[in-house]
Amino acid sequence: MKILRSCQNTLALILLPRIAAAQALGNADEINVGGGGGGDLKGTILSIAQKILDFVSLVAVVVIIIAGIWLIVGLGEESSKDRAKKIVIYTIAGLILILIARAIVTFVINTVV
Repeated sequence: MKILRSCQNTLALILLPRIAAAQALGNADEINVGGGGGGDLKGTILSIAQKILDFVSLVAVVVIIIAGIWLIVGLGEESSKDRAKKIVIYTIAGLILILIARAIVTFVINTVV
């Protein structure tokens, strides 16, 4: 169990900052805010919201993979199997909420603003 926890922490410490940096930087032309004029606030807000939702979706997929590894490493123990099942169910519910949030953000930006 300690090995799995240390692998999980190592994965989080090494990969997530790199993924976050790659998601945040993206294409420099997409985020055009500031003094030069021509900045599209609507597009910027939509781009930032979508980048955040993309990152959270990626984290959810990584959590599902970790839960699958946890299920395999648990070697059929009931407590390990139940914990992995709960993690997968809650993560899928989170992914559904992320998709709903993406639809709401896109709808609000396109209709209200």
